[in-house]
Amino acid sequence: MESIEELRKDLETLCILRGDFTLASGKKSNYYYNGKAAMLSGKVKIHLARALLTLAEGIDFDVVGGPAVGAVPLVEHMSIISALEKKHIFDTFYVRSEAKQHGTASSLYQAKDFNGNDILIQNTKALIVEDTLTTGGSIQVALKAVEEIGAKVVGVLIVADRQDPDANWIRNEYDYRALFNVSDSGHLINPTKN
Repeated sequence: MESIEELRKDLETLCILRGDFTLASGKKSNYYYNGKAAMLSGKVKIHLARALLTLAEGIDFDVVGGPAVGAVPLVEHMSIISALEKKHIFDTFYVRSEAKQHGTASSLYQAKDFNGNDILIQNTKALIVEDTLTTGGSIQVALKAVEEIGAKVVGVLIVADRQDPDANWIRNEYDYRALFNVSDSGHLINPTKN
């Protein structure tokens, strides 16, 4: 099994791009965390899912989801690895930033039970996952959708936290856990190491 340090190196190699970037928050940065590069890597996606499941230990949850597109591969990989290795089977959901203009015209996509009922309902314990956090604008859409249904957000997992103080609201309001922090120079840091 790959160590957290090996995963950190893999993510930094695959996901950190250097240059001049405008982030989803509108802020400027000299690096960009492209989490999709890891989520599409056959080797890394398995180790990333295992690391996120380990990070979630101690959180009692029923379903796992988050904002599209960043959370979709993460929660799907977590669900599969958990079912195969941990014998904990859970369903998933994701929230688009805008509702589609056709079909169900919904922004929330979720699994159904075998009676055709939504799995994300009042009092459901939801774990929210996202690939990166700057100000929390993207994840806020998912949090709001879950809470409006009456479900309870029991935890928030982030792969790479850019440590922007504008996101302190999410760190203070939820059981918040980051796999890695990102330094100002764009290097991944294991937050549990001193």
